[in-house]
Amino acid sequence: MRISKIQYRDNNWILNNLNLGQINLIVGKNATGKSRTILVIDLIAKMITQKKEIAWGNWDISFTTIENQTIRYLIKSNSLNSIYSEKIYLNEKLVLNRQKNNAKIFSFVENKFQEINPPESKLVLHIRRDIKEYPFLEQIVFWAESSYIFKFGNLSPKEYLQNFDYNVFAASEDISMLFNNMNKQSITNVINDLNTVGFKIANIFVKEKKEQLVLYVKEKGLIKAIPHYQLSQGMYRTVALIIYIEYLISTIKPTTLIIDDLCEGLDYDRATKLGKLLYNKFSNTFIQLIFTSNDNFLMDVIDIEHWNILLRNEKIITIYNSIDYPDLFKKFRFTGLSNFDLLSSDYIRKYDEKNSNIR
Repeated sequence: MRISKIQYRDNNWILNNLNLGQINLIVGKNATGKSRTILVIDLIAKMITQKKEIAWGNWDISFTTIENQTIRYLIKSNSLNSIYSEKIYLNEKLVLNRQKNNAKIFSFVENKFQEINPPESKLVLHIRRDIKEYPFLEQIVFWAESSYIFKFGNLSPKEYLQNFDYNVFAASEDISMLFNNMNKQSITNVINDLNTVGFKIANIFVKEKKEQLVLYVKEKGLIKAIPHYQLSQGMYRTVALIIYIEYLISTIKPTTLIIDDLCEGLDYDRATKLGKLLYNKFSNTFIQLIFTSNDNFLMDVIDIEHWNILLRNEKIITIYNSIDYPDLFKKFRFTGLSNFDLLSSDYIRKYDEKNSNIR
């Protein structure tokens, strides 16, 4: 199952119509809300898995299942960290309708609605679980439990990765430990992917040093392997990301992978190759890839069909994508400009001026 659409609002921020497909690049100038958009997805997943308490805000999220069904989940919570209303639609049929602690939920076993009284501090799926009776709840929970976030731009080779929160339920494993538990095929896959990106890697291995696992990278043509804390920032981030992705794909089977600030700190050659690698790796899988970036190298290799462009006017975030603005994206293709120019130029502003009927 993957997210197909998100809308969110609180008193300080309004996110309108984030449409998502299999591969998604969220772009925008600085301070437009790219990372905050990612955190909205992260937060709702953590609320579902009870890794965070109910937060103040309104979510309207649509999911598409593998069977091509649609699940729409609406949550409204208030400043007291309690649920005001909660609704779920399955293929436009209402299957959960809740106001505060009064709710009706449809049972697929009894083929009728049941009345329940959930505590206001809990979502219904926190207190009502049955894979046969309420399968729509299980699908939402499964999505949340198998969705992960990786903060590419936050990594430093001098800090151990266990200090960062990589997935939505806060795994404590660091990258060295993940690599140490990989089989030979996964290690080969990691080395091959790093060579594809442009790093000439002969071998990677782990040694224990002062009771801490240290990752060593042996480059082709060099005599000694380099410990991870001596790698360049760009190389270290790429190594960590590729190891993490291989770990997820080979062992956990994620549904959604979110990468914030992809390609931050990489040169043109490696940024473009990493972008192409990820695009090819995830295009033919059931894993949804959502990543943010303002790297112009990366933007030029990811087709604008996969873009969500964020523009901010005070607290309102307007999103331009090929689903809501097909004419804009179609006309831009004929301009001869680079992908990056769609963001950096005033093309969108001029388009809006000519099409004032568009919001």
